[in-house]
Amino acid sequence: MPHNSQPHDLPADVLRVDEGLVCGDDQPYFPAQLSVPQVAATDETGRRFYAVTPRFRRLVTEWVAITVEATSDHLRFRWDGDDLIVIDEDARDDDSDPTSGPAVERIRPDADGRYTFATWVWHVHDPATEHLDDTTHAALTLLATDDPQPADLLIRYVAGNTYPATDPQTLRTICHRHRTSANPPEAPAQDTDVKEAHDE
Repeated sequence: MPHNSQPHDLPADVLRVDEGLVCGDDQPYFPAQLSVPQVAATDETGRRFYAVTPRFRRLVTEWVAITVEATSDHLRFRWDGDDLIVIDEDARDDDSDPTSGPAVERIRPDADGRYTFATWVWHVHDPATEHLDDTTHAALTLLATDDPQPADLLIRYVAGNTYPATDPQTLRTICHRHRTSANPPEAPAQDTDVKEAHDE
């Protein structure tokens, strides 16, 4: 396939040629490299169901974490250098000890600097059924160029594409707490009184 060809039916400025769009349940789409499809299950008729594992760039991983934290009642995230720490407050670190702390997972970037959420279920974008509105087009263009600004545009995109809809101020608070490129130091700080997320 020629380098400048588009394997998807989306505008060239929205998605890199080596990436596709994926989403979780009731979440917005994010760009990722997709692995070769693997057989995930076979039903009683012998029909096979396939799964792909998305690999996200750092900036996209930041926004996946922000989105999931804003919409989950038990998952929290923080960064430790290049590693993403996932804290599951509903799971125990030691299943045999109900008094142990929450389960903690460390996601390290691979050799290409991409992140994988190994056990998560993702849905692949179907360009034939999805229309990109202006906010989605602009937000995906930012993510395609690894440009985190303006963050308010990405916040509008996430807030408008989660179900139920996410409060934009909640997203701003999480951006500030994560202190990633989604909210660089020179950006105005907001809600500095918010308590820090649980550590390991």
